[in-house]
Amino acid sequence: MNRHEYEDYLSVMLAGVLTKEEHQKTMEHLHSLPDEELESGIKEIQQRFPEEMTMKQMMDMQHSILRKSNMKNTGYDNIPVTFLSAERNSELLQNISKSRPANLIQLDKKSDDAVIALWREANQNAAGIPSDLFFSGHIPLPDCKVHVDDGNGNIIKFRVVIFPDYQKLVEETDENNSVRIGAVLYEIRDGDCMILSLEVLRGHDWIITETLLGYKGIPDYARDYFHEHLNTAQVWTSIGECLSTWYGIQIALLHPLVKDIFLNPVTVIDESANKKPSKGKKGKKRPLRYIKRHIINAEELKNRIHGGSNFQRHTLVWYVMGHWRRYATGKKVFINPYWKGALRDLKNSEIREREIVLEENV
Repeated sequence: MNRHEYEDYLSVMLAGVLTKEEHQKTMEHLHSLPDEELESGIKEIQQRFPEEMTMKQMMDMQHSILRKSNMKNTGYDNIPVTFLSAERNSELLQNISKSRPANLIQLDKKSDDAVIALWREANQNAAGIPSDLFFSGHIPLPDCKVHVDDGNGNIIKFRVVIFPDYQKLVEETDENNSVRIGAVLYEIRDGDCMILSLEVLRGHDWIITETLLGYKGIPDYARDYFHEHLNTAQVWTSIGECLSTWYGIQIALLHPLVKDIFLNPVTVIDESANKKPSKGKKGKKRPLRYIKRHIINAEELKNRIHGGSNFQRHTLVWYVMGHWRRYATGKKVFINPYWKGALRDLKNSEIREREIVLEENV
């Protein structure tokens, strides 16, 4: 690793624990130092952290800092958007191509807010998206597309892919080694996407995201433009909002009352999958691909959550996120997520059945 690469590495590592101003001053100072003094400065930075600090401890500390700052004015504002090398991007696309979306979820602004509220209302200060569903093994829709009407004439389109072997990968992670278990494809235009990798770490309660972005259909000049005009914090904010919706959808599918909204999808042609030109023998058309479309109605969602009441009250059942618990003996155990409240006993009997129905490809 040469000096430039090492400075980039330090910049990313410090971005999560320093404010934007602190990060900028620190990197300007390190950049101005001769090699010998830079090495001394690095040692000084290292002394601030325990020698035996694990990746989990580092991520926990970073999450605590980001939560206090409400994920604003951080060093990530100084990190320009940077993309994976062609080789690493090709590997990511190959992993994504191993599955295809069987479901399309369509929401307007009100239904999107209601889906997110299923978990956000009890976790207002969460700096990220919980990783509990991966450790509990409950991902009802491991590959789905989502379209959200933001109320301003824009349709936000994204796809979340959880790799088919994610449970095996989760078993391999420990407190020093995160594993990539999926990705978010955030559509920019006509199928061109920025791709954010998703990772989990044993003992850490939140999904980890990589600073380097993957890409699909974005040419070199466009990636150069994004590098010049966008920073990591901006991209994470936009894609983080998508992940909040995706997580809310997964929670909704595990809710004893809300899940029934998803029982009657309409099978339609997957327009985006059929835009690609046909490959193969001349004159032979590509087979049409279909997808199950769910249009989520905000009023119906509200009635399910509040039991059809005309007034706002505490929901009849609420979600408790899974988490890691350390016992006095030092043993760490994952506590599975669960629904709590008057209707909690309805939850367990149908979760697996619902997963089978919704994962079925058309």
